[in-house]
Amino acid sequence: MSVSRKPSQAFLKLDVLIVGGGIGGLATANALARVGHRVTVVEAVEVAGEIGAGIQLAANVTRILIRWGLGPKLEEIAGLDNLKYISLYRYEDGMTLLHMPYGNEGEQRYGAPTYHVHRADFYDMLYDLAKPYITFRPGSRVVSVDPLGPSVVLESGEKISADIIIGADGIRSVVRDIVLGGSQQAKYTGDSAYRFLIPTEDMLLDPDLRPLVENASVSVWTGPQKHLVGYGIRGKSTYNVVACVEDGDEKATYSWTAKSDTNGLRTQFAGWEPRIGKLLALIRSPYILKYKLMDCAPLTSWVHQQGRVALVGDACHPMLPYRAQGAAMAVEDAECLGVLFSHITNLNQIPSLLKAYEDIRYERATTTQRLSTENRETYHLPDGPEQQARDSRLQLRMKAHAAVANGEFISSENRSIVERGMRSRQQEDDLQYGYDISLTTERWWQENGTSTLQDKN
Repeated sequence: MSVSRKPSQAFLKLDVLIVGGGIGGLATANALARVGHRVTVVEAVEVAGEIGAGIQLAANVTRILIRWGLGPKLEEIAGLDNLKYISLYRYEDGMTLLHMPYGNEGEQRYGAPTYHVHRADFYDMLYDLAKPYITFRPGSRVVSVDPLGPSVVLESGEKISADIIIGADGIRSVVRDIVLGGSQQAKYTGDSAYRFLIPTEDMLLDPDLRPLVENASVSVWTGPQKHLVGYGIRGKSTYNVVACVEDGDEKATYSWTAKSDTNGLRTQFAGWEPRIGKLLALIRSPYILKYKLMDCAPLTSWVHQQGRVALVGDACHPMLPYRAQGAAMAVEDAECLGVLFSHITNLNQIPSLLKAYEDIRYERATTTQRLSTENRETYHLPDGPEQQARDSRLQLRMKAHAAVANGEFISSENRSIVERGMRSRQQEDDLQYGYDISLTTERWWQENGTSTLQDKN
């Protein structure tokens, strides 16, 4: 493989079965196969792949992907979509609430770039990376899981046994029910997400829309009970748009393939600033994707009490899209497992290593869940005092950043206000994007590995 981690001299090669062949499943398969384990992935659908639209890959995940050898591929498919600016606008009149540089500053601060990619391109990248070293079985739906074996039974009646089973089967996970000893189903939040793509060739003809493409920014329009996000992907050839609305639409489904009437979306955003109307007018299809946003309270455990079955990604910590960290958390899970299981020398160590995985990842993932939900509240404030205070803070931050960058004077009072706000946000961003799961897990091993596992040999 392009990047390898040297396993322990007495390394024990395991048979690992991963249920679910999406982004989380492939990332986990790659992380475990690249350290030497035999990995089989069973995926329910006949033709594996991703649809949907764009996905943001921030520094906390791109640094992992670069270590896996995907740096050149990321640059090839998304180098022109490297995030340069972050912009927030008021829904009613398009007033700029925040416009700040991110690209060079973010990469210098966190040591890795932020890319925008199409989900299908990201999936294909992971699939191509992992496929030579794993067994991938599409059309293999799991109907039952035995945590004692451990083993699974497929819809065909076939039984597959392994040393470890990893549930990467998403928010409607079958494996999760086994881990918890009962059902903990995800619940509808009352929000729905529309996703669609617009050819940028159409946007470039309009002087109001052209800067949205050329500035390589994430643009967010925030309004009461809804917001809309747009950014370029595939070398700025396509503009990805996600619109999240509080509509309580019980008829919506949780499915990436569910379609909705495009005019329904236009109605949702009627009365918003002119650029939004222009964007929505450029949708060429009469139907777009719409699906329910589901959430799940933090689980009591990610690992079955027998210590041979565990969960990753949306199966154990589903993320609302308001912080763009769902895929990142799944890749972090994968890398943590890869690092830990590069040290295994005995089957009896499996429960301890899976418990270590949960201990390392639990607070990190559940905190990101919480912050994602809080972002939703911030974006969706109704017009009023809270919204006005939010807008003032954002604009003051923008003006102060520009003043400091230009060496201009800023009053001590405003400087104090801005510095407090920027410190708080900077600390939050540093914890999110500056986090290095590889180093965190290796540090855990150096401090705890020997003492934790010495009685398991």
